Amino acid sequence: MPDNLIETPNTLDFCQIFTTPTKPIIISEVKFASPSRGQIYPGQLNHVDIASSYINAGAAAVSVLAEPNYFKGSIDFIKDIRAAHPELHILLKDFVLSKKQIAQGLLCGANAVLLIATFLNKDLLKELYDYSLHCGLTPIIEVHNALELEQALQVSPRVIGINNRNLQTLEISLDTSGNLIKHIPDDCYVICESGIDNAVQIQEMKDIGLDGFLIGSMLMRHENPGMELQKLISEVRNES
Repeated sequence: MPDNLIETPNTLDFCQIFTTPTKPIIISEVKFASPSRGQIYPGQLNHVDIASSYINAGAAAVSVLAEPNYFKGSIDFIKDIRAAHPELHILLKDFVLSKKQIAQGLLCGANAVLLIATFLNKDLLKELYDYSLHCGLTPIIEVHNALELEQALQVSPRVIGINNRNLQTLEISLDTSGNLIKHIPDDCYVICESGIDNAVQIQEMKDIGLDGFLIGSMLMRHENPGMELQKLISEVRNES
């Protein structure tokens, strides 16, 4: 998609979620299925209803799976959610490998995009990172290990996501966040991805420097994900 089609870059700064007084900072995910779990969501709410329930429960932002085959998502989900919630911070989550996908995300209403380091070589990561900024989107670089983190830090990112899932074994360990956070500069916001199931874990990760939490499966396995988020946020505040 040519750059000249990007006439109106996004003006919502996704990083605002880290500077608001709302705590904890949870990015709740619209995620109907996954390769490891198959169908996740057992309820009847659609993507807009789920996003609305998250907002009402206190989510700082909403992550939307756009990948259709493994996650039962759609780029149109972002368009629908943006139409319903003009000021919402929305993260496009997909296997982003091209500028076209980033431009589509912008045109549908995303204001942040996930770039997964394990699928991108150094040059492509830099190209997609710079193009995201050109579009006014906040690129969040997802890493799984020290090598990917080293690659990510070369572009001086504002936001890094640490995915605690080992993509080879699919096993999850919060030790991944604990190990990698030590090597991330203080001026970079850090999001904990995968493996968060309760308020105690959130407090432990906050204590070692994690800024935000992307939570999907734990919420989406309930008929009313927003109600589960509300309960989780209440428990976290009681832990603090």
